[in-house]
Amino acid sequence: MDPAVFIPALGVYGILLARLVARIKDEEKGYGKEKTACSMGFVALAAIAALAGSRPRAFRQLLPALLLCLAGDVILALYNHDRRPGLFLGGLVSFLGGHAFFIWGLCRVQPLGWPVFLAALLGGCGVLALSRLPCLKLGKMLPWTVVYGGVVSALVGKACQLAFGMGEPWCFLVLAGAVLFWISDLLILFLYFWPGRHPRIHAANLITYYLAMAFLAVSLGF
Repeated sequence: MDPAVFIPALGVYGILLARLVARIKDEEKGYGKEKTACSMGFVALAAIAALAGSRPRAFRQLLPALLLCLAGDVILALYNHDRRPGLFLGGLVSFLGGHAFFIWGLCRVQPLGWPVFLAALLGGCGVLALSRLPCLKLGKMLPWTVVYGGVVSALVGKACQLAFGMGEPWCFLVLAGAVLFWISDLLILFLYFWPGRHPRIHAANLITYYLAMAFLAVSLGF
């Protein structure tokens, strides 16, 4: 990867993320534009990394996942402003598809293995266990969140399979991205389904998510 091309792009992405995090302090005005810009940034970052590196084919394989995550970001930004339940479900479905396509794209490099199924099972059971917390109000969203937790965890399982099966540097970047993605989605439970809405949880959710996408994007440059 050529640092002269990639480092400035990473710097611009960092500026977009900083502006987004600063904007969430004033949620009444919304932050849809900033979030959309940041999400378009990770798609551009992935394209630049793939072109500067040696894996342009991998970018094409992961592009559906990147675009679905971008769509999910836009939909959830609208939900945060309007609070219509259908928007939240639409965002969840978009991210569910994004995770599924990430797993599919990574399986083009290495066949599906048992860690994916084990992680999915543990993730779904983990959501069920958390749903028993008195203050966590999932309601009708419980089945969706169990499925989502399983798919998010399956991505971590696939990343572990890559990192410890192939051992190449880009595999560990994927693992870092998958783990941060998992943490970000865990925070969503306490952001949307826990009483109150602490700004620090929202900031942590956005930072871990966009760092996850940055790691996944950078992995295409190796």
